Amino acid sequence: MTLLLDGKLNDEQKKVILNDNSVLLIACPGSGKTRTLTYKIAYEINNLKSIREFIIAITYTNRAAEEIKERLDKIGIDTKQLWIGTIHSFSLEWIVRPYHNCIDELKFGFSILNSHESEVLITQLCKENYGKSISYYDCGFFVTPRGYRLSCLEKEKHYMIEDVLRKYFDILKDSRQVDFEQILYYAYQILDKNPIIANTLKDIIKFILIDEYQDTKEIQYHIIAKILNAGKGLSRVFIVGDPNQSIYSTLGGFPMEKEELEKIFGFNLCEYSLENNYRSSQKMISYFENFKVYESTIRAEGDLKLYSSKITYNLSLSKEEVVNEIVRLIKFNLDDECITANEICVVAPQWIHLGSITRQLTSRLPDCSFDGPGLVPFSRDIDNFWYKVARLVLSEPSPNFYIRRLRWANDIIKELEVVGYSLDGLTKKRLLKIINSIVINESDGLKHLELFFGELCGFLNLNIDSYSSIKNHYISFFESSKARIERLKKEGADFISDISSFRRAFKPREGITISTIHGTKGEEYDTVIGFALLNDYLPHFKDKNGDENSNKLLYVMSSRARKNLHLISERGRGVNYYNPSGKSPTPNLVGYDFEYDVID
Repeated sequence: MTLLLDGKLNDEQKKVILNDNSVLLIACPGSGKTRTLTYKIAYEINNLKSIREFIIAITYTNRAAEEIKERLDKIGIDTKQLWIGTIHSFSLEWIVRPYHNCIDELKFGFSILNSHESEVLITQLCKENYGKSISYYDCGFFVTPRGYRLSCLEKEKHYMIEDVLRKYFDILKDSRQVDFEQILYYAYQILDKNPIIANTLKDIIKFILIDEYQDTKEIQYHIIAKILNAGKGLSRVFIVGDPNQSIYSTLGGFPMEKEELEKIFGFNLCEYSLENNYRSSQKMISYFENFKVYESTIRAEGDLKLYSSKITYNLSLSKEEVVNEIVRLIKFNLDDECITANEICVVAPQWIHLGSITRQLTSRLPDCSFDGPGLVPFSRDIDNFWYKVARLVLSEPSPNFYIRRLRWANDIIKELEVVGYSLDGLTKKRLLKIINSIVINESDGLKHLELFFGELCGFLNLNIDSYSSIKNHYISFFESSKARIERLKKEGADFISDISSFRRAFKPREGITISTIHGTKGEEYDTVIGFALLNDYLPHFKDKNGDENSNKLLYVMSSRARKNLHLISERGRGVNYYNPSGKSPTPNLVGYDFEYDVID
């Protein structure tokens, strides 16, 4: 394949891509994993022998899927025979929707309950049955091939949670609704009880790629296994990830051992590793290697290999001094290290720590902009029709965005086809032209979108009252957005309702990123500043596997940094009757004998 000769791939990446067997690939941070995945997909598309054959790529997030699509576009790959997205989207589109009549609860049709609707319903059930004893946030669960498991670490609450969830599932059954997690459960049930369906899929799906396998749930492995088993080795799999970054264990994600994977798939896997880190300095790599839970080799091979990284750790600050210190560190990196604002990230273990900090940093650093996933005024509900429309409304009609926006326009047209709307010659280019022509002068973000959607429906002669799913998506989009904006305003983000905040959601990242450690997964920055690194937060006070999970989180956070890393375990946070002095520093950091730098 000539694409492999363009000098962008090293020998170990080429070896993995050219292997025509099923592969398990362990990729260290900064090893060019996404590039390898992109070229592997391109290679497999090039080898398809029929227009009926498909490549399936399962990513952990829609953002990761979007990035790979864009990279494939840039190298000129025709993706008509590629499907890429999350396991939930795959299960819904390829299994549940086409074969829902195989399940008694779904045979007369169903609708998808989005995350906001689920939160409202569970919150109501908690209040009605147990007052303030439990909340929606206690009621997390994930499905397995044998049923569901609770993610709440407080065992004494389980009997109440189970009662609430029984009532919740009964309501969903009576209303013929399916929530996010149930998509996986029903997909597995369909394949398990109807082997002929898996047999049909294996004739179409010739290659399955699973990214971030260390965060894959048991039921997800088994859904894929049903299809691979039917292929008896003819359908191949490419599994990639880093077990040291397995930070979603409370949600059921874990790196399944190679032997177990081979057992459920029914064939052997060739194991490879990407060991060259092209991101960070050798000093940074030596630092975060301390937090490895699984043995692996990591070599510094990038341009920053010899960079003199600054790695600091401050345990002497009080909670009240944290903002001053973060401001000082940001200025040091901007001025002394010549690092741009876009390449700085401020992180904490939980979102609750970030609201006040964001507000104060914005006030103290008026010349800097701030950005982060938590500062988006609406949920990234990729399955909501109006979210898909909002992407086009809020993104700039520029040459750099043209291919992406065309793809988004095509997604909208597909949705309109599904609900029975007569397209009457409507193409993705025509839809894009209509959207680009609409001008709304309204600064309030939600009102802006409401007016825009109304204008668009007028152009398309689309009466949403005639299409129940589109109408339900409309109601859900605005209700969930209003709730999210109210929450963010309470946390100090007063600016969040302005149309500029809405548009920021689809702009390239701009300014200093504010995020949780979980939120930075897959990201990289020149400088990472972490605070609230305290026991009970990192690790969580109810986490029985806290030591290991704390190491994984510290590994993820530290390995995001190319050049500099600044850590803070402040005093006086979390003061209460049992902790009069506040939370103590994260034990895994305190116990690390490292010679930290000092910045005057």
